[in-house]
Amino acid sequence: NPKEDRKIWKDPEVYEWMEHEPLAEEEIDKCLSEEEAKILGMQALIKIGLEGETIQNIQLQKNFFSEEKEWQMASQKATITLEAETGELKCIQVPTWNYKIPYNYGITRQEAKEVAKELLEKYKPQGDTGEYELIKLTRNMQTDEDSYIWYAQFYKKYGDLLNPHEEIQIGWIPTINGIYSLNIKRGVYEKNPEKIKKEKAIEIAKEKDKQIEPEKVITCVEAEVRIRQMNEEVYLRENYKEEYNNHEFLKYGMTRFKTEERVRKVWCVVLTYDEINKDDTEKYTYFVDCTTGEIIGGHWWSDLDNEKVIREDPYNFASKD
Repeated sequence: NPKEDRKIWKDPEVYEWMEHEPLAEEEIDKCLSEEEAKILGMQALIKIGLEGETIQNIQLQKNFFSEEKEWQMASQKATITLEAETGELKCIQVPTWNYKIPYNYGITRQEAKEVAKELLEKYKPQGDTGEYELIKLTRNMQTDEDSYIWYAQFYKKYGDLLNPHEEIQIGWIPTINGIYSLNIKRGVYEKNPEKIKKEKAIEIAKEKDKQIEPEKVITCVEAEVRIRQMNEEVYLRENYKEEYNNHEFLKYGMTRFKTEERVRKVWCVVLTYDEINKDDTEKYTYFVDCTTGEIIGGHWWSDLDNEKVIREDPYNFASKD
């Protein structure tokens, strides 16, 4: 497909984020009306079993980190966040004091796994027939018997690959299965074909790294195919090197760099540098697009190691029998 060969990377848009900045009229016009948002909020409450609730507070605003427009609202028992243009549910939170928690609320880890999968099927987006994998299963207390909240984290599967940007997180009260929290991310994978070979992806990443950090000595290179969302990290590392290395953007937080939120198949190329000291090995991950060969993002750590940390977390019961 010729369209797949086109370059997809664009330099991020730069803007100054201001707290409580009002939305422009043209932005508001693209969003659902307050009445439409309230109806969808009420439907979400009914779906989790909170009938008879009314929306008491509602506000249209931009997300602090992403500039996404959101309807945020609250009833007596819950808070709800909707994507402002589509009305898609992003988040529901219900404090535990709104439930009558049974005296014998303890369940086993295996029971928690089964309940998590049932809740996933009940609350995943309407029409979503895809398969999800349970990535993380945790509880709020040290033992199964004492835990009155369980948490499950699911990633959507595409063959052998997982998309961490299509994610569903569920927190619930055991035995009554009341929803404590429900978070849905919809970073839809574009299913771009794999045309760039591993050796070429490594070459691309090393060449870019040499341009940005000519003094660093690479001691190890790893590369594996993953699904990742485009980000501005490598752009900042190259064009705002001093601020990026000193984390100045994180410190002051007002300057934002926004890329297109495209989710693609990439080569995660992890470069390990000569050790600064025995306890501090520096690594950097480049996202090399599997179709175009462009660098579309990265991280100041090993993406591959990060996955292992999640899987091997001693508090994570998802991967245990």
